[in-house]
Amino acid sequence: MSHPVFLNGCKLPAMPSGERNEWRAFWDDAGIELEANGGPPLLWWCIYGEADLKFARMIDDFDIDDPEGERAEFQADTENPDALYPYFVTAKKQALQRLAQRKEKVVATLGEQYRAVYEAFEKLVATHFDGFVLLRTAGLPDIADGEQWMRTGAQSMDRLDNNHPPEAGDHFAGMAAEFLKWKSSGNAARMLGGSGPPDVWPDAALSAAYPETGRRKRTAPENADPDAPQTLPPNVRGRSGQRKSTMLEEWLAPLFVGLVTAYVYLSSRSIFLAVLAFAAATALAVWLSIKWRNRGGDKDLP
Repeated sequence: MSHPVFLNGCKLPAMPSGERNEWRAFWDDAGIELEANGGPPLLWWCIYGEADLKFARMIDDFDIDDPEGERAEFQADTENPDALYPYFVTAKKQALQRLAQRKEKVVATLGEQYRAVYEAFEKLVATHFDGFVLLRTAGLPDIADGEQWMRTGAQSMDRLDNNHPPEAGDHFAGMAAEFLKWKSSGNAARMLGGSGPPDVWPDAALSAAYPETGRRKRTAPENADPDAPQTLPPNVRGRSGQRKSTMLEEWLAPLFVGLVTAYVYLSSRSIFLAVLAFAAATALAVWLSIKWRNRGGDKDLP
């Protein structure tokens, strides 16, 4: 299952606010965007400190005047649409200062062979990000409860700035150990810095220096990049990070499966038929849930 996070260059020192109708300008901005799945990769953490932890309202992931009506729909389908969720944002100047300050400690932990990846990421931030560097977290599950792990992670990175060695078992040490454990499973630049526009991140030199290793081949066009985002063309920002927690997923689907199973069993008194009914109803509910969650995807493309 995909739980995307995005690293964006942006003009504002905060998450765009739907209450101020700021998302349309954000989507129209051709600024760079990197994407990762399941959480921020290590090099993204190198940009931020605890002071960069901010909060946004869930409902403000949608503009008030959104012609698709997503704001009203989200408000109706969500138990607490005004709940706050955490994210990171910092000025580009501060991001570059942190990257420079933390480089030697990170390289010493990962190994000198990954210095080129770190320095290429520094260059990417310097040349392709404007104004502020925003880490959008809305695609993560239960992100409204994510303050503690994000704060702890940022504190771990801040300790690198104070000439404190990494603490065994802390966030930085854990991420570094996880990378070193799986470093032979893919492209090191993507594992450490996410995926970006083709030939921008990673660029051709990085791709050649750190080729794909250890992955099973995927079914894809002959010349397709297996790690590049496949749903959006270059310079189109991803909206898949917007959450759409719905009644269908949370209540109606389990209720439907339970009712169908109970009805079949009570009418037939057959456990075998009830199990078949449960399997069929579950498959149908999952299919409907996926269709419901992704129904707006095509509308996001120009």
